[in-house]
Amino acid sequence: MSMLVLSGVPESIIDGLKSAGVRVVMPYTKIFPDGEQYIRIEEEVDSCIVLQSMYPEQDRRFIELYLALEALRGLNAKCIGVIVLYLAYARQDKRFLRGEPISIYALMQPLKLLGIDRVGVIDVHSESSLRNLGLEVLNVLPHKYMIEKSGIKVEFVLAPDKGALARAKAAAEGLGIPYDNLEKFRDRITGEITMKEKRLDVAGKTVAIVDDIVSTGGTLAKAIENLYKLGASKVYAVVSHALLVGNAIEKLERSGIEELITLNTVRHRELPKWVRVVDCTELVLDIAKELGYRSV
Repeated sequence: MSMLVLSGVPESIIDGLKSAGVRVVMPYTKIFPDGEQYIRIEEEVDSCIVLQSMYPEQDRRFIELYLALEALRGLNAKCIGVIVLYLAYARQDKRFLRGEPISIYALMQPLKLLGIDRVGVIDVHSESSLRNLGLEVLNVLPHKYMIEKSGIKVEFVLAPDKGALARAKAAAEGLGIPYDNLEKFRDRITGEITMKEKRLDVAGKTVAIVDDIVSTGGTLAKAIENLYKLGASKVYAVVSHALLVGNAIEKLERSGIEELITLNTVRHRELPKWVRVVDCTELVLDIAKELGYRSV
């Protein structure tokens, strides 16, 4: 059995898979002069799992995945599932305003047409949105894993909003420590974020904020600043996918963050020393085994 690894997957994970004895197949790809993509699977493939990450160049990564699945079908190869390290467009999982699409539906429905009904993901923004499409979903919440791998000592876990409360609960219960959440409000027209003041028992404690994505860094920076105002001694951010767009790094640095701990689910540019990247190859292998991968 093989793992077909597409171009969005970081090299560190590819190296980890090879070291673990996985037969990694990487297709030939190119871009035509008009911008269209081309893909060809040159090795023999009988059955496989497809691995992809959807950032950066999200649109290109989705098209590459669709083309790879169709190529496998043309080879009469059995694809037992798809693993997505970071699933883009997952935050638009409902119609917040009239006339909007549910983006995740539009982009994941083609998988069903291409014969895929099982998907493994690392901390998808909304697991229910995939299940509503009739997909069997294996979703891994990695925050306890990240905290343990990084070796930090945490006394309190916090979700930046109610939407991330399940992540905080899973990490805190796994570590045997308390947890809570902040209350965040986003203006759907302007995008402006405000946070309601809330008393939390964090004075003198080391706190880990857990979430799925840090993009522009605005929400996370405000949460960190609030915790320091409440007397927290150290504040870590444990975030699965660090996109860090625009001036996110500058915002977080100004917030006084102790360290940002993230996974190598996306390709990162050069990062400051206070950002620690935890390898997620073990999680990928666990998902692959759950999907039925056998290294034979």
